[in-house]
Amino acid sequence: MVEYLVQLMEEGEFEKCLRLSEQLLLRGGMTLVEMARLNLVICRCRLGLQDSYGAINSGLLAVKLSRDLKEWDTLGRALLNVGTAYMGTRQFDLALQHFYSYLENVHHYSTSRRFEGAVWRSIGVAHQRKLETSRAVDALTRAQQWFVKQGADHSAFSCIHDLVHTHLQIRETNPGFSGDDPVPALLEQERRLVRKYPSDTFFQSIYQYDRATHYLRCRRYGRAMVCAMKALDIAKTDHQLTSNAHMVLYECSRDLGDTKQALGYALAARVEAIRGRHYELEFLAAQAMAEIIRKQGTDMIRELDLEYQSMGVDLGQYLSPVLLRRVN
Repeated sequence: MVEYLVQLMEEGEFEKCLRLSEQLLLRGGMTLVEMARLNLVICRCRLGLQDSYGAINSGLLAVKLSRDLKEWDTLGRALLNVGTAYMGTRQFDLALQHFYSYLENVHHYSTSRRFEGAVWRSIGVAHQRKLETSRAVDALTRAQQWFVKQGADHSAFSCIHDLVHTHLQIRETNPGFSGDDPVPALLEQERRLVRKYPSDTFFQSIYQYDRATHYLRCRRYGRAMVCAMKALDIAKTDHQLTSNAHMVLYECSRDLGDTKQALGYALAARVEAIRGRHYELEFLAAQAMAEIIRKQGTDMIRELDLEYQSMGVDLGQYLSPVLLRRVN
């Protein structure tokens, strides 16, 4: 039965898998090994449904059971998934604790050794979120090297993408930093993979977005906006990337003094974040909207609302109650 549930989960049938898994738990009669695997399935299903908080308890139980039973491959995957759940709840220290625990036990694993690159990348992202940029660069470089050895170009490319934004973060948080800028070389690495996979929108869209963020930080607003527009044109269904690209356009327009256009881009970023259930991005876009409205007043919202109404779009559904009260 657990094998069937794993199959459902891997096919993306998260809700059905979760319902059957919880029924099986209530029925009882399983061995401890089966309990460990089942709780791991529940954890992974909740992550698939973007319920990071709900994933933690079942994941922790899978960790405890598999560690006690010395079920090493179940333990490795459980540690990765619990760490991922803590990342989703912004508890980065707890996430790192579980990712490093995975590495401490890596010599025990068989099938779970294939997650080592993903763990190093997750460690890098966690340190980046904590603004521990030197540790982030080290972990992301390790991850990239691991994926290159495996011939996993998509995953290696994702690590380069993370490295680009980590180095941009270093420059942004340390304005007086005078060391070499590795971003152009990283973008060149991305370009080589883009040329290797000319029809793959994954490579194309992220490359254009990374170029846009680089040009934005260099205050080359025209080029930044062109690259962001290209990213939007390529990645129509990737709500996370389109939200981020709209935020680049927001920053360019704001810095160029076109506040009305900036507000429109911030709104578009928020819409994409809501559609993709990326609530951290939604918060950032809402903050950007509020910043403009505080400076320019609510008349701008009314003008934008009229424009959207003429296109048959109800703008109110994308505004917070606080903003709506201020407009009305």
